[in-house]
Amino acid sequence: MEYQGKPGPGRFQWNVGGWFGAQVGATVWMLLLGGLMMGQGRASGAVVIALFLLVNGFGLYLWRGRHEREPYPAIQLLLGACTVTAVVSVLLASASNPSSDASHAPSLPTLLIYPALMGLFHLQEQSARKSAD
Repeated sequence: MEYQGKPGPGRFQWNVGGWFGAQVGATVWMLLLGGLMMGQGRASGAVVIALFLLVNGFGLYLWRGRHEREPYPAIQLLLGACTVTAVVSVLLASASNPSSDASHAPSLPTLLIYPALMGLFHLQEQSARKSAD
């Protein structure tokens, strides 16, 4: 099976383990949160699970287009989508259960990990491109 995609000009290259490891690692908590919410009888848990499926479907779409798309912009798009779905998931969990002890959702500041990773990846990509020049 062919996994290679369009080569990137910098540090980031298409890699099946890296791509899907990052994708699942960045989103699996949404699946668990949605399941916990549904277990507590909160219908909004189904929306959180739908957001998990949506962002993972988007990640699969990006992966399938790897022959036409460079890896660095694709990982940034995926992380941006993860940021949006994560924020919506946490807001849904908080709104459907105002008691923060029982929400099981991470705090909103915790979600800053996504834009922090985007910034770190940007610096790594720019550094690799400068080194290649």
